[in-house]
Amino acid sequence: MRGYRIGVLGRIEVSVDGAAAPLAPLERAFVATLAAHHGHLVSVDRLIDGLWPDEPPAGARNRVQAVVAAVRRRTTPELVLTRSPGYELHPDVEVDATRFTADVRAAEATSDARRAVELLDRALARWRDDAFVDVTSRLVDFERDRLRELREHAIELRVEAQLSLGSHHELVPELTVLVRDRPLRERLRGQLMVALHRSGRQAEALATYRSGARLLAEEHGIDPGPELRRLHREILGGEQESPPATRVRPHQLPGVTGDFVGRDKELGRLLALLGQPPSTPGAAQVIVVTGLAGTGKTTLALRAAHQSRHRFPAGCLYAELRGNTPDPARPGAVLGAFLRALGVAGEAIPEAAEERAALYRSVLADQSMLVLLDGAADPAQVRPLLPPGGSSALVTSTNALSGLAGTEVVPLDLLPVDDGLDLLAAIAGAERIDREAGAAAEVVELCGRLPLALRIAGVRLAERESMTVARLRDRLRDERRRLDELSLDGLDVRSSFTVGFERLPAPAARLLAVLCRTSLGSFGMWDERTEPLLEQLCRAHLLTADAGGRVRMHDLVRLHARERTEVPAAQVIDWYAGLLAHAEQADAALPCKVLPAATPRAETDPWAAVDWFEAERENLVAAVRDLLRRDAVDLAGRLACTMGNFATMRSQHLPELVDCLHGVLDRQAALPARTRMTARLVLGTAYRVLNRHAEAVPVLRAAHRDGRGPWLAHRLVALQGYSLCCRQLGRVREADAALLLTVRLCAAHWPVGPVGGHVLLTLGMQYGQYQLTSPFAHAACAAAVEVFEDSGDLWGEALARESIGLLHRHAQRWPQALDQLRQAVTAARRLGDRMSVTTAEQALAATHLAAGDRDAARRLLRRTAPAFREMRHGWGEAISRRLLGKAHLEEGDAEQAVRELAGSVAMLREIGQPFPLANSLHLLARAEAARGRYDRAVALGEEALPIFARFAAPYADELRGQLPRWRGAAGAQ
Repeated sequence: MRGYRIGVLGRIEVSVDGAAAPLAPLERAFVATLAAHHGHLVSVDRLIDGLWPDEPPAGARNRVQAVVAAVRRRTTPELVLTRSPGYELHPDVEVDATRFTADVRAAEATSDARRAVELLDRALARWRDDAFVDVTSRLVDFERDRLRELREHAIELRVEAQLSLGSHHELVPELTVLVRDRPLRERLRGQLMVALHRSGRQAEALATYRSGARLLAEEHGIDPGPELRRLHREILGGEQESPPATRVRPHQLPGVTGDFVGRDKELGRLLALLGQPPSTPGAAQVIVVTGLAGTGKTTLALRAAHQSRHRFPAGCLYAELRGNTPDPARPGAVLGAFLRALGVAGEAIPEAAEERAALYRSVLADQSMLVLLDGAADPAQVRPLLPPGGSSALVTSTNALSGLAGTEVVPLDLLPVDDGLDLLAAIAGAERIDREAGAAAEVVELCGRLPLALRIAGVRLAERESMTVARLRDRLRDERRRLDELSLDGLDVRSSFTVGFERLPAPAARLLAVLCRTSLGSFGMWDERTEPLLEQLCRAHLLTADAGGRVRMHDLVRLHARERTEVPAAQVIDWYAGLLAHAEQADAALPCKVLPAATPRAETDPWAAVDWFEAERENLVAAVRDLLRRDAVDLAGRLACTMGNFATMRSQHLPELVDCLHGVLDRQAALPARTRMTARLVLGTAYRVLNRHAEAVPVLRAAHRDGRGPWLAHRLVALQGYSLCCRQLGRVREADAALLLTVRLCAAHWPVGPVGGHVLLTLGMQYGQYQLTSPFAHAACAAAVEVFEDSGDLWGEALARESIGLLHRHAQRWPQALDQLRQAVTAARRLGDRMSVTTAEQALAATHLAAGDRDAARRLLRRTAPAFREMRHGWGEAISRRLLGKAHLEEGDAEQAVRELAGSVAMLREIGQPFPLANSLHLLARAEAARGRYDRAVALGEEALPIFARFAAPYADELRGQLPRWRGAAGAQ
C-alpha cells in the first residue's frame, strides 16, 4: 500500500506519499470520523447522524456514497474500505493521534526519566492545534475529549520526569504559564509548587497554593485535593521536597480483548464519569455496570479502566468477586490481597474482615485509586471493598446493587446487530462473514445479540474453517440444542445464567417458570401481586425493563428457564386467563364499540385502553396461537374476540385478527355456544370492514342464528352487518329484510347500548345512499351521533359525521357538508386509523369536487389514491380513481378521464360491488361520449342502468335521458 498519513491533532490533513490531498469540508468530516474510529467499522446510519446532525438530507445514503467516492478520487481507492454495513480506514493508514497515544503509553511504562522526556517531547510535538479543530461532527467528540485529556496528562508526565532529573529551575517559567492557562489542574499546580520550593522560593510556592485554593472555593465551593493539601503541609513545615519513598504502584487490571466492538455510548459515559470529581467531599465515586449475564460488562469496564488509569496516580486494584458462581469471593480474603498489593506486610494484616476494611481505608486515605470489582454478587459483598473519598470504584454485576447508596448505574443492553456482526467478523474473519451476510445476521439474532454467545459462535467458526455460517445458523435454529451449541471450553451461556436462577426467591422463580412457557415477547406489570415479582426478575437481569414499563425475556434465558423448571400446564392457562381479564377491561373502554364488549363499560381512560392494545397486540396474537396448541380453545376464542373493536378502529391489524379467528373456528366443536357465536360475529365484521362482503355474509348469518336467545346486542350487530354486506353485493331485498328486522328488535328493546347507534347509522346510510335528499336519513344519522357521544364511541361518531356530510352534499349545502366531513377527518385522525382517515378525506374530496373546487379535490385525491393502494384496499382506490376521472372529465380532458375511469371499472368488477360499479360505468360512458365513441358509451350505459334500477337509485333517470342521445349519435356515425 502507498504511504498515507492522516493528521487530526489540529486541522484535518491527508497526505499521499507526502503530497497533501485537498478535501472539501464534508469530506474532511468523513475522514475525521473514520480516523476517530480507526480500527473499527462506522456504519452508514451513524455516518448520516454525524455528518448531518440536525436533519439528514433527502437521499442521505447516496450522499454518503458520493462523499466516499470523492475521497477515493482525491486519494486512492484503498484508503477507505467498504465493510457492510459501512466503511473503515485501511489498517495500515498512519494517524498522528495513534502515534501520539503510543508515545505517551511508552513514556508511562519506562522507568528511565530521560527516555520518558524524549518520548513525551516527540508526542507533544505532533500537536498543531486542538484536535479536530475544523470538524464539528459529534462522532469525533468522544475522541476529541480523550485526546485533549491525554495531552494534559502527557504534559504533566513530562514535568514529573523533568523534576526527577532536577530541572526545577528551568521548569518554573513554563509551569507558571501552564498553571495560568489551566488553573484547575491540581497536579500542575502542585508541580509548580515543588519547582518553586526546590528553587528556594517557598513563599511563592505557598502563594501558588493559596491562589488555587481561593479559586476553587470561590468558583466551585470545594477545597483542594488531598495530594495538594499534603504538599502544602510539607512546605509549611519547612521540609525540603524530596522524591517520595519508593513504593510499588499497583496496576492489577487484566488486559482487554482486541476484538472489542461497539458500546461507544456506554464507554463514553463511563469515561466521563471516571473523569468527574466526587459530588460530595469525602465520598468515593461508585459506578456500577449492570446487565444480563454475557452482555460484556467486564470487557467494557476494563476498557474504560485502562483508558482512565492516568487519572488515578495511586494505581488500580482489581478483584474477581465470582458473584455469578456458587462460590463468591469473601470480602475479607479480597481485602487481604488488596492490602498486600498496597505494600502492607503480611504480619501486619489483621484477621478480622472489619479490621482489614478499616486498615484498607486508612492506607488509601488521601490517595486517588481506581478499584475495579468484577462480578459482584450483592451490596453486602461490595461495601467493605469500597475505597474512601478521593478514589473510585467501578463495579460490574448482573444485580443492579440498588442497596449501595450514591451509585451511578450504567446499564448494558444487548449489542446492536451491526456491532454483533463486527464481533463475529473480528473472531471468524471479515471476508467469511461478508460472504454469508444474511446467515450471519441470523446467527447474531439466534445468539440473542449477546456478546458471550456471539464470541462462542465466532470461535466455533474460527476453529472449523469447513463450517459455513449457514450451517451454524441451522444448528442454532434448533431450540433443543441451541444452548449446547453455545458452550465451548469454559465459555458457557448456560452457566452464566445458573446462579441468577438459584438466588431467586421462590415466588419470583415460579412466575419465571410460567412466563418462560408462554409465547409472549414482553410482559406488562399488571397488578400489585405481579409487579414486585417482575421487578425482582429485572434486578436479577433475567428480565429486562424498557422505558415504557414493559419487561422482556431474552430468548436464551427463556430456553434455560425451561430446562431448569417444571410447571403444570394449568398454571400457564391460568396466567393467560389473567391476560384475558385485562383485555376484556381494555376492550370495554375503547373509543370504538361496533362489537359488544364482554364486560360492562369500564372506567379506564379510552386512550389508555388503545395504548394497552397497541402494546399487547403481538402478545395477544401469540397467546391465541399458544392456547390453541394447548387445546384451551374457549380461552383462545375469547381472547381473540377482545381484539375485535381495537382491530376495527386500527384496521391495519384486521388481517392478523382474521387469521386468529380462523384458527379458533377451525376448532369450533370445542367452543361453547357464546364463544362460537362471538367469534363468528367478530370474523364477519372484520370481513365487512375489509370489504370482503361475500365472505362476510354466511359468517354473519351464522352469528345471527347463534345469537337467538339472551344475546340481543350480538344479534343486532350480526343483522346490521348482514344488511350492509347484502346491499353492497346488490342483494337489496335481503338487505332490506335484515334491516327491517334489526329496527324492529331495537324498537322492542330500546335502549340497546352503543349498538343502537350503529343500527341508526345503517338505517340513515341505506336511505341516504339511494334516496339522496331523504330527511329521514339525516334524522337517523343525527340520532346515531347522539348515541355515539353518550356511549363514547368515537369511531361510530366519525362514521356518522361522514354520512351526515354526504347527505348535506347531496342537498348541495356545501358549508355544512364540508364542516361535518372535516370533523370526521379530525375524529379519524384522533383514532389513529389510516384507513378511516383516508376514507373520510376521500369523502371530503368528493364534496369539494361536487362544489366545484376541483383543485382542493385533486390535492386530496392525489393523497388518497396511493394511500389506498399501499393499504391494498381496492374499493377505496377504485373510488378515488373514479373521482379523479370525474375531475378530468369536468375539465374537458376526456382522454385522461377514460384512463382513470376504466381503471376504476376494472377494479370494481373484480371486487364485485354492483352499485359503485354502476357509478363508475356511468361516468366512463360520459367520458367515452365526450371522445365521440358513442357505441362504447351506449354499451357502458346499458350495463349501468339495470343496476341503478335494482337499487331504485335516482341516477337511473339521468341515464335514461342520456342513452337515447348516445344511441342516435352512434347510429349517425
